[in-house]
This record gives sequence, C-alpha cells and structure tokens, in this order.
Amino acid sequence: MHMPVERKIKILIVDDDVNMLYVIKSFLKLTDRYKVFTAKSGEIGLLFSSHHWQRPHLILLDIKMQGIDGYEVLRRIRSNRKTAYTPVIMITGLSDTASKIKAEGLYCDAYITKPFDLNLLKSTIEEIILKRGIA
Repeated sequence: MHMPVERKIKILIVDDDVNMLYVIKSFLKLTDRYKVFTAKSGEIGLLFSSHHWQRPHLILLDIKMQGIDGYEVLRRIRSNRKTAYTPVIMITGLSDTASKIKAEGLYCDAYITKPFDLNLLKSTIEEIILKRGIA
C-alpha cells in the first residue's frame, strides 16, 4: 500500500526590494507546505518561471522594479505556453484603479496592495491553490 506523497507547492517571489523578499519568504516558510524561491528582478523571475525543473506553481510579482517592470513580466509569462496558466498575484504599492485595471487586463489572479497583512496574502494563495486544483 502506497502512502500519498505530499508535494510542496513551489512559490516564486519576484521583487527588487530584498527586505520584502525576506519578509514574505520567511512568513511562507513557516508553513511546511511551500517551497519558496526568490528573484530580485523581473529578468531573473522570467528565467526561473520558465525552467521546467524550477517552474513555480504560483508567482508573487511586484509591479515597480528596476529593469523590466511587473506588467512586462506578467505579459511575458502569459505569452509563454509553458507559463501561460501559472497563477500570478500582483503585490504592489500602486493602489490606484488604473494600475489594478492594467494588471487585470494582463490576467493577474489577484492584486494586493502594500502594505498588506501577511495572513491576507496566505489566504489569497490558499484560495488560488484550491480554485486551480494545484494541491
């Protein structure tokens, strides 16, 4: 009789703010359910997101970053057949309606503004995991 193997849910956090990366990663690692990776730029995030051995189940993505911004990262994720259906949660300091509409137009799965409650982030992650049947 085989016992089911519980796989960890791979989450990629893309943000150029190293403090934000640390806070979110540390919080998510409190739950043994997640394997968390970080990328300090959109370019690195795109590399991680498209490699089959590292492809995340879910991406947390900042909008305002040096180099390519989160909108462009999301556009490229959606245009790549390997990552097109990967859930993406935008985490940003941009709270205006136009920014949210732009992100929704690129098919983000959720939009959370900074500062945010870490428990809200976790419940949003869990809701998407459940809705998408990831776990």
